[in-house]
Amino acid sequence: MMTARGIRRHGCRPLLHGAGTILIVLLPFSGCHPADRGHPAVGKGVGRVGLVSLADRERPAPTFSGRVTLLNFWGTWCPPCRRELPGLARIADRLAADRRFQLVAVACGPGGPDDIDEIAADTARFLRRERIAIEPWADPRGLVRMLFADGYGFEAFPTTYLIGPDGRVRRVWSGYRSRDEADIAAAVVETLKEAPQDVSGGSDPGGQPAAR
Repeated sequence: MMTARGIRRHGCRPLLHGAGTILIVLLPFSGCHPADRGHPAVGKGVGRVGLVSLADRERPAPTFSGRVTLLNFWGTWCPPCRRELPGLARIADRLAADRRFQLVAVACGPGGPDDIDEIAADTARFLRRERIAIEPWADPRGLVRMLFADGYGFEAFPTTYLIGPDGRVRRVWSGYRSRDEADIAAAVVETLKEAPQDVSGGSDPGGQPAAR
């Protein structure tokens, strides 16, 4: 299937079956558009979500207020995710010295909830093999994915949300195409103009309830 512009866009579409369970179907699809400003998530606030760092299990879950965030849902089992992630890592590497930016890449299994030790091992092997230097996060109980499926239009892997320093969603990229990296990078740079120099704190924005 092709998009309206004739560009093949690939994703792994999650099908929700009951509380806490996510089944995945791999297919090309045309229903999700890059950086869709009409996406249902745009303008919604994102509070603290119950993610676990696979690099440091004791690290507090990320917050979004005061920083520009790329929140990415991906998995090692998902071919489009594997193609997209290096580009997100390149963006993060270029902005490594800028504390106003963060990449929160959430490694997900093909069904939820996830075994955190298994997903940690799979993710570490993939990142090491591909030489991708990022801090991976996990959603072991699948609650964050359920929250985003219910309230933020999460329909496919990979999906990337650009969250502004006000803690609200600005752009959404669902699925993958090769030129997304340039579009995402430009959107991040533009949004960074709004970010305060002091990123020491800030309260969670209003909007959908946080997943914990």
